Amino acid sequence: MRNSPPPPGSSWSSEPQGPISPDGSAHHHDQVWAWPPAASRGEVHASSSAWAWPPPVQPRRGPSGTVPPPAGAPYHRLARTRRHRWWMPPLAVVAAVVAIVVVQLIMATAAVVVAVVAGIQGTGDDVFRSPLANLVLQLVVVATMAPIVFAAAWTVQRRPVGTLFSVAGRMRWRWLLCCLAPAVPALVVSFAVLFGLQRLASPDAAFIGEYAGGSGFVSALVLIVLLVPFQASAEEIALRGFLMQAVGSIGAGAGERRGGSRVSWLLRTPLLAILVSGTVFTLLHDYSGWGLLDVAVFGVAMAWLTWFTGGLEAALGLHVLHNLTAFSISAYEGTLDRVASGGGSWQGVVSTSVEVAVYCAAVVYLARRLGVRRTVPDDAGEPNATGVPAALPEWGAGAPAAQWQLEQSAHPDWEPRADRVPGPSQWRSGYAQGPQDGPDGPGGRSPWTAPGSGA
Repeated sequence: MRNSPPPPGSSWSSEPQGPISPDGSAHHHDQVWAWPPAASRGEVHASSSAWAWPPPVQPRRGPSGTVPPPAGAPYHRLARTRRHRWWMPPLAVVAAVVAIVVVQLIMATAAVVVAVVAGIQGTGDDVFRSPLANLVLQLVVVATMAPIVFAAAWTVQRRPVGTLFSVAGRMRWRWLLCCLAPAVPALVVSFAVLFGLQRLASPDAAFIGEYAGGSGFVSALVLIVLLVPFQASAEEIALRGFLMQAVGSIGAGAGERRGGSRVSWLLRTPLLAILVSGTVFTLLHDYSGWGLLDVAVFGVAMAWLTWFTGGLEAALGLHVLHNLTAFSISAYEGTLDRVASGGGSWQGVVSTSVEVAVYCAAVVYLARRLGVRRTVPDDAGEPNATGVPAALPEWGAGAPAAQWQLEQSAHPDWEPRADRVPGPSQWRSGYAQGPQDGPDGPGGRSPWTAPGSGA
């Protein structure tokens, strides 16, 4: 390990320190100012270089000057980095909302122009006079939310966009694939419950309508399979990711100013972030009555699961499969013009509640069984994000009176003499360290300073 010279004005000698050879000259090493103590008695430091000055911990930087979240931070607190300021969360949310509205207006205007050029006399809700074409436009418009919130997180909050996915700073693809497995049985159980409740309430009503997809059914399925994953992912990234983290970053940390108040403690918990995320997710859907409650149950459950698993993968797994199933049934029945709308039913609320309960229980079991990480790991986070002084190396953090003993010399051909400065391998606690040194090191300070350096 190479070290820079000691800072000006320090008591550290800028000259190499080490054993003296029989011919009276010092052994020349690259830089030898101090030798770390042995981890155990009898250990030999054979390296040609040594510790000199504990190097300061440099702030970790991400791509393009972004700052990662602090190590140990949970998912809903990933936006509170070293650069966080109180005005960043509202500014980022406002900037993202304005950009989303502008982009949607531009895309809606472009769709109207395309329809007029094609000779289609559409309306605001039925631009192309085709349920499938209107659905494609709707899915594409929703999908644009993802790059917009990516840009807001990067430009306003100055953090890596990967923190929107998980505490690992990226999408955990293996964990996502694991979450797809319990999503299928959860949907099956949900449909079984819905079928049973409908049979009890309306025995003569059809569970699924008759086939009315027509010749465009296959085309509709292909477009649904291609676009729904992007639509569901954009909703998760924007609402369960960006918005949830913006709300979760408001409260001061435990070690920060005013961080010990009850208000700060409440804001640090995921409760407010989960409720806000679920509420906004509900209001953005065109439902009424029981349908709103149905969406609220799903949104709050997915927000909680996102916090618990430390990422969006679990919510993505169920959301994508849920939407694929719902849109495919609508295409089969020929009701794509009424998809994601309506009043819903109490049977649907119960069915969705069972679905998310089964899924959450299975995912929690898998997360604990596989050891899925819920907080930022030390090697990916900001070690000094909260202003805590950098720690000394492990061997330098012990008690000053620790007994350091090295019984063997790193230079076997050198014979120590009493009139010469002892080398690093002869270091002992209390050994004479120079004309002005005390038993605790130069000037009575830490005993891991350079042997032979004056006060």
